[in-house]
Amino acid sequence: MDIHPIIFVDDNSSYLRLVESIVEQTGIYAHYATSGDEALGILKRIPCEIMFTDLNMPGMDGYKLSKLAREILPEIQIVMVTAAASAYVSRLAAMVGVSRVIAKPNRAEQLREIVKGATPAAWIGTRSCRNGG
Repeated sequence: MDIHPIIFVDDNSSYLRLVESIVEQTGIYAHYATSGDEALGILKRIPCEIMFTDLNMPGMDGYKLSKLAREILPEIQIVMVTAAASAYVSRLAAMVGVSRVIAKPNRAEQLREIVKGATPAAWIGTRSCRNGG
């Protein structure tokens, strides 16, 4: 079976747990990180194909993470999920290689649709793992 891992990055561990519970329901193979540094460590070991990242995180924001992730994996698709979604944020995000900016959903069903909509149907039914392993 081909594995097409996704990584989710958000400093809000409660939100990340919600994401994880939803992703597990879809069966998509995924990794989770609570910081930009942790995400980069995973990306250096595991060639993820899609990264969902928050914008506003302490230490390293989503812009910097996206730029560095693209240096490690030039073909990675990056989706920025943020409560601060706007045309301005989208323009800045595009400059660092973000494919899409979406407003951070506040309901599980919205999040499920975003994950399913951003991932090819063939990926559904693989597996999920926590923190690169």
